[in-house]
Amino acid sequence: MTEKSAQRRPGGRTARNRENVLRATAEVLLHEGYEHLTVARVAAAAQVAETTVYRRWPSKAHLAADALSELARTDNPIPDTGTLEGDLRALLGQILALIERPEVRRVILTVVSLATDDDEVVAAKVAFWESRFVGAAAIVIRAVERGELAPESDPYELIEDLVAPTYFRLLVTGRPLDDRLVDRSVELALSRQGICAAPVPGRPASPSADD
Repeated sequence: MTEKSAQRRPGGRTARNRENVLRATAEVLLHEGYEHLTVARVAAAAQVAETTVYRRWPSKAHLAADALSELARTDNPIPDTGTLEGDLRALLGQILALIERPEVRRVILTVVSLATDDDEVVAAKVAFWESRFVGAAAIVIRAVERGELAPESDPYELIEDLVAPTYFRLLVTGRPLDDRLVDRSVELALSRQGICAAPVPGRPASPSADD
């Protein structure tokens, strides 16, 4: 074994361990729920030591947040349609498709309901949402480069405007997550930037915010 190959191996093993741990975590979360998730169980399924898990994820809340982020990255690659409106519409459509899966919806509802007086839980929630916004911010950055948005546009605010109605329905009202919601959310997000969304062929115009 050369010195160079010996140096590469730990990195490869670390990446494999991370992948195995997150896969094992997702299996428990999606099929049995957060309440059945334990570090010991994940470590056994991933065939790593518990200390290996704790070195990267200090609690099961962090494990759950990272596993959900990985699931979202895999199932929701950041779209690049060539236009801001197309990207926003594609992104929100992907998000709806993901959270329409009963097992994913159940996990999200459970994690959101966790106590906020636990610093580790709060940190895990922040890390999850941060990872989602960092990826989606690329949509806004590209739109600025194309001249569709002003250079001072805030990626976080635009993505918040886009997804807020969806999560409000998911977490509060339970109203349908449908195509009309996508249309209305895209229109609202663009209108906050002074942009009018193009009409969608075959669909009636979405009602105004006052309707």
